[in-house]
Formats: sequence, C-alpha cells, structure tokens
Amino acid sequence: MSMEYARHDDDEIDLSQLLNHLIDGWYWIVGCVVAALVLAGAYLAMTTPQYETSFRATPAASSNFAGMNLLSGFSVSPQDAYTTLGNRLSSFQNFQEYVRSHREAFVIPEGASLGSLFTNRLDITGLTSEVNGASELSLTYRYPEGESGHRILNGYVNATAEQVWSELKNRFARANQAKIAALNTRLQVGEDKLLAEREHRLFALDNAISTARALGIEAPTTPQEFGQLNPNKEVIYTSLSGDGLPLYFMGYKTLEAERETLKGKLHDGLSNGTLRNIREELEQRHQIADMLKNDSFYPLEEGVSEHPDERVVSVIERAYPQDAPVKPRSALVLALAVILGGMLGVFLVFMKAGLGAVLRQRRQA
Repeated sequence: MSMEYARHDDDEIDLSQLLNHLIDGWYWIVGCVVAALVLAGAYLAMTTPQYETSFRATPAASSNFAGMNLLSGFSVSPQDAYTTLGNRLSSFQNFQEYVRSHREAFVIPEGASLGSLFTNRLDITGLTSEVNGASELSLTYRYPEGESGHRILNGYVNATAEQVWSELKNRFARANQAKIAALNTRLQVGEDKLLAEREHRLFALDNAISTARALGIEAPTTPQEFGQLNPNKEVIYTSLSGDGLPLYFMGYKTLEAERETLKGKLHDGLSNGTLRNIREELEQRHQIADMLKNDSFYPLEEGVSEHPDERVVSVIERAYPQDAPVKPRSALVLALAVILGGMLGVFLVFMKAGLGAVLRQRRQA
C-alpha cells in the first residue's frame, strides 16, 4: 500500500519545479520571442501593404428613365439598367479596356496578367436579387500601396455607367427607328389599299360609261324616266349592293367627268382617318429621331443627375481612400509572433529540462 502512494507521489507534477525551469530558461523564451519578432518584421518589410475600398448601389428611381418610356412599344425599368451595369462591371473585357485606357493609374507588377489582376483585386456581388426581392450592387477593389484605389474604382464605375446610359439611349433610338419602319409599312399598305379602291372605281366607271353610251343615257336619269323616253326599250336592272341604281344611270357625261377627275388625281390625297393618325405619329417619331441624332432630345436628360453612376443606379456609397491596410495587419502579425515565439521558447525550456533529467539518471545508473 505504501509503495502505491509513493509511486503516485512520484507521478505528480511539481508546479514549483516547472516554474523554476521557466525562470532558469528565461533566455530561451526571450530569444525565441525576439527571433519571431525579427522574422515578423522581415515579413512585414517584404510584403506590400494591400488596401481595400468599396462602391455600393441599388436600382435607380423610375423617373430616371421617364424620357425613354414616353413612346409605346419600348420601356426601360430600373432593374434593367441595374442588371446591365452589373453585368458590364463584372465583364473582364470591360475591365481590360478600362485598364488599357488608364494604365498610368494602376500599379501592376512586372509580368502580371490582367486576368489574375481582375480576379484577385475585384469582387462583385448583388447581380441577382435577394430572397425578398431587394438588390444591392457591391464592388470591392483591393489595391497595393501607391495606387489610388478609390479613384480607380469610382472611375471604373462611372465609365461603365456612361457606356450603359449610352447603350440605353441607343436602344431607345433603335426602337424608335423600328417603329418608324413599321409605321411606314402600315402607311404604304393603307395607301395601296386606297389606290386599289380608286382603280376599282375607274374600272367600274369605264364599264358604266360603255353601258350608258350603249343605252344612250347622256345625263343622270331614273328607270321610269328612261322608260318614258324610250318606250321601245325594256331595261331590267339590279343593284348588286342593294343600295341604289346601277352606275350607268348617272349618264356617260357625268361618269366621264368623274373618270377624268379621278385619273388626274389617282395618286393624290390618299388618306383617311387611320392614315392621318399614322402620318401624325410618323411625324412625331421622325422629330424624335432627328433630336436623338443631334443629341438634343431633352426628355432623356430632364431631371437626371449629371453624374453617370447616378443616372443608372442609386448610389449608396462611393469608394473613398483607406488609411489602414487590410493585408498584412501589422499588429496581428506581431502579436502572433510574440505568442508563437513564447510557446516555442517554453517548449525548448521543458525539452532542455527533460533531457537534463534523463542524462542525470543515466549517470546515476
């Protein structure tokens, strides 16, 4: 029984002895901490600080696109503009074009590809609506020290928004031209129909004139009057439409006068209520096309912000300069160096103490 208690006492950890080991080996702990701090300082000195800035926006007010929604057959919604901007901003080709146009603003390592730069520096979220239907476009740009990242990101958004606004205007112009073409077709069809009706009238007049001459009907008359003037002639007539007498009862002189008048103005004044409405709309749309061509269609710009990004989306926050880098974080790196160095020092102290105890036991043996 006494042997078991003795063995138990030998297995217990003597905290005072451990503390003495740590005190005796303080120089190992301090040395490891100093070494770790030196390595951390070298890492910080060799690593280029990385900064981060963001741009956030939501769909614009519908009033921004009121000028594009004036005409039937075409409309632009805030979500359309929002999605178009987001898709363009996430396009590598669009980013590549901006970098090439503003190369002096970027700090790009020698030999680095634009593809890796686009992937590593730019993050875009909010291209799809959230579950509740809300949308928030967020662009985060990471940039090295010496680069004006906030200006680059704001400039990239503005340049892209300007392209999107121009694209929306071009869509509006193309839709207007398509409507003009459709109206011209309708107008031509309507005029051809009226012309065909006039040609049909000429054909009917020619037949009626021939019949009137054959019957000797010179002036307008009725069947009763014609029968009294020509008792030896029996005339049987029917009105195919049921609306009146056959045309030849107007007399060939009257019919010839109408025929000559109609021939002289066969292509003139082809119009009716429908065609007049078409011509009025055509005139309006031609005026709009001319104003768009001269960039003077004021409803497109009326009440819209002069800032390109605010025309397309509603800006929540533009990018602004950052004072503290996001990578590397000096305080965190140094704190980890102290912790890891201290742990390594303690480990070495205990290892040294353990090796010393083993060597003493061997000597005693």
